[in-house]
Amino acid sequence: MRRGPGEAIGAGVVLAMVLAGCSKDAGTEPPARPESGTIFRFSRFTSAPLVSGGEVTLRSLRGKVVLFDLFGTWCLECRRSAPLLVSLHERYRRKGFEIVGLAYEKTGDSAQGRDAVERFRQEFNIPYPLAIGPDVVWEELREKADVPGVVPMLLVMDRQGVVRDVFEGLPPGHEAILADRVERLLAEPHVPLPGE
Repeated sequence: MRRGPGEAIGAGVVLAMVLAGCSKDAGTEPPARPESGTIFRFSRFTSAPLVSGGEVTLRSLRGKVVLFDLFGTWCLECRRSAPLLVSLHERYRRKGFEIVGLAYEKTGDSAQGRDAVERFRQEFNIPYPLAIGPDVVWEELREKADVPGVVPMLLVMDRQGVVRDVFEGLPPGHEAILADRVERLLAEPHVPLPGE
């Protein structure tokens, strides 16, 4: 179901796409799709509410290499990836790297969703920010990168706020590919945009 840049996806459709994801058999590896040619900038997605209170904004992340982990606490592939992402965060955080988890929960109740994400944080000892993912993220991914609405989805954004890589899941063995992408972006200089 391809949509043009001007066409919005309803919240129900977005939720249905996300909920349809991560339904692969546990033994089946999801297709890793590191899209090196994927280059776009979010325009409508500007912030997300943090589970711990407050919000994370794209503006506050400018100057860092950021990995957005679009996940669900109910998703087995997402749970398998969590320790790998924690390790990646610890490895590169002092070099200007940040991970932000954007949770898409099935509860339909924001308080229950926040509780589930907080339990997930404690279970995997996650040190990076976790937020409730806004639907507009999926809308822009469909419009600008033709990305299906399935979790887990990893987006790697450079220091200028441009999404440079999209990974549909993180199959075993692909951690090195992701780490290589992060290292390459960390090696690039930050060129401040006007107004920064």
